[in-house]
Amino acid sequence: MLLIVPLPTTVEPLDLRRLIAHRECVQAGDPLESVHKRFAAHEFEFMLVMEGEKLIGLCERQKIGMVLGARFGFAMHSRQPVREAMLPEMTIIKTNQPLADVLTVTCSRPNTSLYDDVVLVDEKGAVLGIVFSRTLVRLQNGLLQENVKELNAKNSQMNGDLQLAREIQLAMLPTQFPAVSTDAAGRKLALHFRHRYESAGVVSGDFFHVLKISDSAVGVFICDVMGHGVRSAFVTAVLRALVEEMRALGNDPAELLRRVNAELMCILKPMDSPLYATAFYLLADAALGQIRFSKAGHPNPLLLQRLTGEVKTLKCAAGCAGPALGMRADAKYFNCEHPLAADDLILLFTDGIYEVFDASEKEYGPEQVATTLTQLRNQPLDALLDGLLSAARNYSADKNFDDDVCLIALEATTV
Repeated sequence: MLLIVPLPTTVEPLDLRRLIAHRECVQAGDPLESVHKRFAAHEFEFMLVMEGEKLIGLCERQKIGMVLGARFGFAMHSRQPVREAMLPEMTIIKTNQPLADVLTVTCSRPNTSLYDDVVLVDEKGAVLGIVFSRTLVRLQNGLLQENVKELNAKNSQMNGDLQLAREIQLAMLPTQFPAVSTDAAGRKLALHFRHRYESAGVVSGDFFHVLKISDSAVGVFICDVMGHGVRSAFVTAVLRALVEEMRALGNDPAELLRRVNAELMCILKPMDSPLYATAFYLLADAALGQIRFSKAGHPNPLLLQRLTGEVKTLKCAAGCAGPALGMRADAKYFNCEHPLAADDLILLFTDGIYEVFDASEKEYGPEQVATTLTQLRNQPLDALLDGLLSAARNYSADKNFDDDVCLIALEATTV
């Protein structure tokens, strides 16, 4: 069971047990084939490896998948015990550690283990469960955002600079979308675009860009940079420039993401603290009646078939979803495809639209976004996007978004 809790924005005493995401474990002697099946049944990336009641390490979905997915890997290693495929090290935190110490330990790990989930134990060393690394990153981001707010209150010049940065960032957003219209399967197919963009702060870590690849094809890039503020806004500007630079690769989403990631890693290398961005690039080809896409740790878009009201999640095949940009220099990305027909509507979004909580601290969630999209299926694009924002905002206990929100709708129609 995955638990989601609201995260504090100040360093105050916190019961670390509230951060436990799951307690799933395997025994050290379990074969890799069965462990792989356990991972396939869940969404998390790491599990505890136990020897009886004793914790001996962590196993990772990606590592086991690579071992079994290699040439002859399944035949050679499917019965290999998971103890032989554990991560070389794991991070353990204790319930009595101050939050500041926990963040210092987890965020100062080497790049090879920086994004590994951590193990929480009690004062006596008894295993309590696994805490997602992204939960700790969100904690750190909350603290950083609070510090920025304090600095803004003390420095009016900084406020002016931030306002200028906001104006520049908004100016970089597309204001006009490419006109795409072509004959597909005997029917003239046109593509229409709309977007909504809301920043939780003065500047945003969310961004999108639209590229006209040909008279019949358009590429849509959306990203969500870790954290908020000027650093994140700076990275969005870098990503926009990189995507523009890679326009010639627009027909190959996986290669575009691979090249953007490689260039971003070089740019971010001198920085003292890690910074990454989730991203999704989608190529819509009206002539072929097809979309091709690649994922870098980003939420999956939704596809609404207006005629039937059916909503599908655009997922990559198992093992084909790449990591966030800026995490690994050798990251691999893969192309996925799906038909595109008249009256299909594709919604790309960042996680700010569903990471809102009601008074009982229950998350809105991506499933509710899909449900609301179905309910709004007969609305025109502008009303549909406004309705999605309104529904999520009204669900929130404070009637506001805690994170940046970016929505892009692409609709195919006959002319």
